[in-house]
Parts: sequence; C-alpha cells; structure tokens
Amino acid sequence: MSSASRKRPRPEPAVVEDSGLGGLYDFLPPPDPEKDKATAAKAKRAEEALLRPKLPPLDKSRVIFLDVDGVLLPSGTVEMIFIDGVMLPVRAAREADFNHAALTNLRSIIQRTGACVVLSSEWRRKEEMRDNIDRTLKAQDMPAGLIDSTPIFTPSAELVKQRLDQAVVWAERRAREIGSWLKQHKEVKAWVAIDDLDFSWADGVKVLGTPLIKHRSVCTNPKHCITEKDADEAVRILLDAPVIRPEEEADAIAAARYLTEEALAKVKAGGLMA
Repeated sequence: MSSASRKRPRPEPAVVEDSGLGGLYDFLPPPDPEKDKATAAKAKRAEEALLRPKLPPLDKSRVIFLDVDGVLLPSGTVEMIFIDGVMLPVRAAREADFNHAALTNLRSIIQRTGACVVLSSEWRRKEEMRDNIDRTLKAQDMPAGLIDSTPIFTPSAELVKQRLDQAVVWAERRAREIGSWLKQHKEVKAWVAIDDLDFSWADGVKVLGTPLIKHRSVCTNPKHCITEKDADEAVRILLDAPVIRPEEEADAIAAARYLTEEALAKVKAGGLMA
C-alpha cells in the first residue's frame, strides 16, 4: 500500500443543524430551591396529618379561649400598631409566620378533650383577621376552626384613670370579655384561657361579675408559644376543672394583687410587664 493511501484524510463529521427544538428537557422551568423547599414541607405536613390521631366529636361544654400573638404567633412575628389604645396587626399572618409546634400542641389539646375554640385575641376585631386564624386552624387539621369569638369591650375607665400599667388594663378587659361570653353560654362546664397575658393582673383588679381567670389559664412564653407542657396543663384544667369556692375568693384576689404588685415593682414606669 502506498504512503498516499495510508495518509488519506478522514472525512469531517456531519454538522447537524439546530432544528430549534432544543434539548430533551429544555422545556422545563429552571430550578427554584425555595419553591422546592415549600413543596417538600407541604408534602411532609400532609404525611404527618395522615399519622395524627383523629379528633373526637366536638364537646361544646369544653372551651378554649384562644389568644394569638405569643400563643400561636411568636411575639414580633407580625408587626403591630396601636389604634385607639389597642394593638392590632398590620397584615394577615402567613403560614410561615405561625409556630407549627404550637399549632400541633393546640390540636393535641383538642384531640385529648374535644374542646372547641373561641377567639379571645385582638385578631377577632376584624372579619378578615378572624378568617385568617380560622383558615389556619382548619389547614392544620382542626376542621371546626373557630366556633365563636368573645365580645369586644372598652378598657376600664377606672383603671385608665389610675394610670395602671397597660398590661393590667388589657388583662382586666379580656377577663370581662371572657366572663360575658360565659354568661351567654351556660352549657360550658369547663374552660381554659390560653394567653401570654398573666391573668393574675386581671384577678387583682377584678370587679363584681367578672370570674377569676388565673386558676383556669395557661400563660405562654410569647417567644415559644404553646409548648407541650402548656398543652398538658390546658388538658388538666379542661378535664379536672379547678374550683375556687366563694369563701376562698378573697384570698385568691389578695394573692393576685400581691403577684401584680411584685411584677409592677420589677418594671420601670411606662414599661409593659413581660
């Protein structure tokens, strides 16, 4: 064989023209890590929902009076503003704003007691705010959502005149609102107030017709919201409702006043009690 034959150049590979159809997966959208993370979280919650124990039938003789800020929403999660002396959220709460452990613990209380939920929070002041909380509970496998909300009263003129700490004024008003709701619902035999307000502050300035609240309340840490320990305490109160007899009421009020004065002594004038 000649050297010319051995050195014959190889043919160039054929050039395939781009038909414009692109690669096999070119039609897919680019990766979105945040969206993928949200989808995975949603799938995980759906899986967890299947493993949760079923809720018992609703027992309207048992009621949870539910606050929101510091109970389901960690303090500071949603910006608040003062309107006519009341702290109100500036926007609706998003799913990511809620403490999901707190929602799980609230459901645990309902699962163990059959209690229904009445909104006592400032989130009840507007329909869209109430609906926001109602939808959240239903989305977390609490299908009854909110059955009602407490009435809205004005602060005690006498307490405002005394220039007491704002937290005391709020607590007293909320206690009156809960008491009014209970008067209209005689079927309720057991109840618990879950709030980041200390109802000792309300009991210490209790007026005639308002029930003592502290012994039937669970005071949450506003950063941690409802914990498992809080849930256990709420269940204990609902299943074995503590009772203060008439002859014990004066001592309970005196103890509440002492605790309130002790708390006031720890803060400077003008500061909210924590």
